[in-house]
Amino acid sequence: MKRKSISLLAEIGLVLILSIIFAGTAVANQKTLVVSSSEQKIDYGNQVFTYRGEVRAVWEDIVLEADEMEVYLTEENTLREIIARGNVKVIQKEKNRQVSGESAIYLAEDDRLIMEGQVHYQDELGNDLRADKMTIWIKTEKIEAEGTPVEAIYVLEELGEE
Repeated sequence: MKRKSISLLAEIGLVLILSIIFAGTAVANQKTLVVSSSEQKIDYGNQVFTYRGEVRAVWEDIVLEADEMEVYLTEENTLREIIARGNVKVIQKEKNRQVSGESAIYLAEDDRLIMEGQVHYQDELGNDLRADKMTIWIKTEKIEAEGTPVEAIYVLEELGEE
């Protein structure tokens, strides 16, 4: 009985979240965040949604997977921040890029992803970057890496002979 009620609460939570998200789809620039997980908790008063267990979130062309995640909304019902912990993996499908680490913070205001803990970045060109901490500005395609050491492998084109 307890398992059934937890499952029902999770389903109700997902429906409520999707209702909140879809409520403003007529507004220009409205974006949809879809989250699935084993457990969900909703705090409407503080605009915080907590997910645990096999969390998978899809935001535009970005997929975020983690053991647990918290989603924070603004008073205007827009995405403010996502905090993910445990086996975090972020995939940008359109650009064929992925980054993994122990934790991540996504800040919607400037479309910035901050990854920490054995961060590993790979892109469509075959470039490979490892660091303790990495900040990625998604729209401007800028990366800053910190750590001791930061290791990078870049795949470069050979210069053609003239």
